[in-house]
Amino acid sequence: MTKAKSLINDSSSSERLNLFSIPGVMRASELKPAPSSNMSAGDWKEFMLSAFRSRLSAEQIAKEPYQTEYIAKELYQALLKKAPSDREWAVLFRLFAAFYSFSALAEQLDEADLSVEISERAAYDVLFYFADEAYDAAKITSSALPFAFESYIEQLRMDTGRLLGFPFNQFPAARLDVYRLLWDSLFIKTEWRLAELERITPAAGSSTVQHAAFLHQLYLLGEMEQFTAKSLAAPVELFPYFLHWLQDSKRSDRFVHVLRSAASLAHDGLLTIENEYSRRLFVRQVIRLVEEDDISEHAPLLVKELYTSLLPFSYVSLSYFLLERGDYAEWVDLQMFIDADLTDLDRAGLKSAIKEAPELALPLLHHGIAAFIAERNRSSYKKAVRFIKRMRTIYKKLKWTDEFDRWLQWTLSENRRLRAFQEECRKGGLLDD
Repeated sequence: MTKAKSLINDSSSSERLNLFSIPGVMRASELKPAPSSNMSAGDWKEFMLSAFRSRLSAEQIAKEPYQTEYIAKELYQALLKKAPSDREWAVLFRLFAAFYSFSALAEQLDEADLSVEISERAAYDVLFYFADEAYDAAKITSSALPFAFESYIEQLRMDTGRLLGFPFNQFPAARLDVYRLLWDSLFIKTEWRLAELERITPAAGSSTVQHAAFLHQLYLLGEMEQFTAKSLAAPVELFPYFLHWLQDSKRSDRFVHVLRSAASLAHDGLLTIENEYSRRLFVRQVIRLVEEDDISEHAPLLVKELYTSLLPFSYVSLSYFLLERGDYAEWVDLQMFIDADLTDLDRAGLKSAIKEAPELALPLLHHGIAAFIAERNRSSYKKAVRFIKRMRTIYKKLKWTDEFDRWLQWTLSENRRLRAFQEECRKGGLLDD
């Protein structure tokens, strides 16, 4: 009994009595007769698909797109009420219900021909809900695969491959998620994976999702050298899909291979992520995985390559990485490239750089002081004078006082019209009275 029906005698909930008048909302009793373990996999599939076709058509989605999530979940819950009573068969039925709910809804959304924005608002959450449901059921199902399940698993395996192309166009990330999750947890025989690898070998015109599925089979088979080689030739749009492999492979010997493959696509691939917020979030997730795996200890050049490719979003991580390794020349180059503020750097490595490599820090100080003077306000002039005095100390330690004096005279001469700057220099003891 649905929640709505259980409230039918509740006078305080009279508005809920009309729930079943909404197109697509149904009681479990309205479905066709319940399928059983005596019915074929094809019959189960048709049972699921026909429920969606009759209750949630493409025309209805186009007409009322924002009812889609609600109706789809109601349909799915109604399907589950028709599950066989045997526990093992009930779990397999749940897997079928989740997978074909996903497939049917994705296909109907394509036929509805909505804009990408409307489609995502209408169905993004429910599609990933079905993906999660399928994965949970697949994990339970795979723990015990009776011989009687063989034809059902084969049906799912064939139809999972259909998610990679026609008739599906929208929601590539969700489709790939379902594909990878089921191949991770359910289709685990090596001969299945080898056959699938051959079937989906990319050709001219293959989609990004097809490339990703091919790489996933290489990943599952442990063919990591091939995984890396094929990644080099893959479209850059594949880059966001690497997060799945990075998460799955952390703390394993496959992680370095995945990271190297991701790094090869990172610079251009990052631009395929739609907005700055999403890019920043993605980079944060990647860096967290790198730090958790502590990969910088045995593959520092790879980490540096990756962090450099992910700039500017990886700036803080790259900066600390270079400091920890004592790469002060590259650290200074990075700060100048980013045009970092000396005041901020004082709390983030400048003191260490001055202490360990003072001659390397000088160009950064010159650059930062010039930036303060160019701001043309007294507060910035005060900052400039403070760092000029620190720079003078460095020059003295290096016994380069003549060079400092010449630079200071040139700077004062170039900015002689800036009376406030001249005043701050005098207050700071930089001018002879």
